[in-house]
Amino acid sequence: MKLSKYSIKNEKFLKKIRIAVISDLHGSDVDSAVSLLQKNGPDIILAAGDILERIDGVGEKINKMNEKGFELLCSVAKIAPTFYSLGNHELGGTGSWGMGFRTRRPERAEWSEENLARIKDSGVVLLDDSFVFFEGIAIGGLTSGILNGGGEPNIHWIDEFCRAGCPKILICHHPEYYEKYLREKNIDLVASGHAHGGQWRFFGRGVFAPGQGIFPKYTKGIYENRLTVSAGLKKGGMIPRIFNEPEVVIVSIN
Repeated sequence: MKLSKYSIKNEKFLKKIRIAVISDLHGSDVDSAVSLLQKNGPDIILAAGDILERIDGVGEKINKMNEKGFELLCSVAKIAPTFYSLGNHELGGTGSWGMGFRTRRPERAEWSEENLARIKDSGVVLLDDSFVFFEGIAIGGLTSGILNGGGEPNIHWIDEFCRAGCPKILICHHPEYYEKYLREKNIDLVASGHAHGGQWRFFGRGVFAPGQGIFPKYTKGIYENRLTVSAGLKKGGMIPRIFNEPEVVIVSIN
């Protein structure tokens, strides 16, 4: 597990703020990530999706992976105020790797009330297509649209969010949403995951990412001084990482 640090300038932020971004746990061990966060003391933590495996909690394997997610949420909420937005896995939507497959899983009506209560009890703020104000900053969460018609996210609330007269941070699991939906919006920082760093990285570039395909554009780092993409916390899987260590991201603004 590595710590990746980035700095950006933005005059809208009246004081320096250190923002941690975590994503894509997928049932991996949480100790290394929690230790890095404790040592680096961020002001806020953004959990950018795929922390839990599925909110409906169907199946023994899923519930075991969810336990790691709940452990992470409870731990990070004790370190700094934490804001959590939902990725495709929380919704039960898989098959986003761009190979022509998309699995449709339970709709929101079937989400586990127990799991929703556990998210609340963890101390994190769940942002499901919504936003809140925190110490003079508007923080929003754009939920994955993978189960919606055409896989489109619900952006109907984004314009209201953008009208907030303060700095704006949006958690958006899918970095591929940036160009189509977010680039032209009045948003100061977008925090994403999902790309797993491109899975294999050669010469500083990822090879493949869900939703972006071969040689994806947004996989890891800072883009256009306002999109940060985490390579995620998952250590392995069916497709191993190559030259692509799991990471916790720290973005310092000003």
